[in-house]
Amino acid sequence: MLVADEMAMRFGRRVLFRGLSLELPGGASLAVTGANGSGKTTLLKLMAGLLRPTSGRIALRANGETVPREERPLRCGLAAPYLRTYESFTARENLSFLARVRQLPDASARIDEVLDEVGLADRADDRVATFSSGLKRRIAYAAALLADPPLLLLDEPRANLDAAGLAMSRRIQKRQRERGGLLVVATNDPDEAERHERRLHVEDYV
Repeated sequence: MLVADEMAMRFGRRVLFRGLSLELPGGASLAVTGANGSGKTTLLKLMAGLLRPTSGRIALRANGETVPREERPLRCGLAAPYLRTYESFTARENLSFLARVRQLPDASARIDEVLDEVGLADRADDRVATFSSGLKRRIAYAAALLADPPLLLLDEPRANLDAAGLAMSRRIQKRQRERGGLLVVATNDPDEAERHERRLHVEDYV
């Protein structure tokens, strides 16, 4: 479960949002909408524990326990166009490095699983520098899935994906919900937003 209570975020004098409260139970999905620069990405980073709110609180519960804020960046999965990969590494090496950063023991089998899930099993040992933007986005999805996250956050989930990549994204979103995990997407695409049973328009909280 993800709970936010009267959360506010500002940068200097600029208020992105305030009075934002929500309760998202396991298996639910939420589309965060709003204009460019309205705070969608900031909200996802707050959910992931990468930022602290100016006021209010946000908490994630998994397996009956509250996940400490400092552990949320390690436990949550975030896939976003602005997250970069190491171009000189292979796809597998990128994920192996991330597994070490996240302190995931014996991650080799899980790395194989997520590479297969995003359709990169046959490119696992190719250098990322040889990948298209769409294939690089698949690595971002694989990285987000690596820790089997209770909360999966997708920032602009359709960005740089072709039809096959979009089908991959939808499969991953469906599986996340089927296993009782939480799913949050930030999008400007009305069709994408309509796929989720809950919607939050950031600009409603200014």
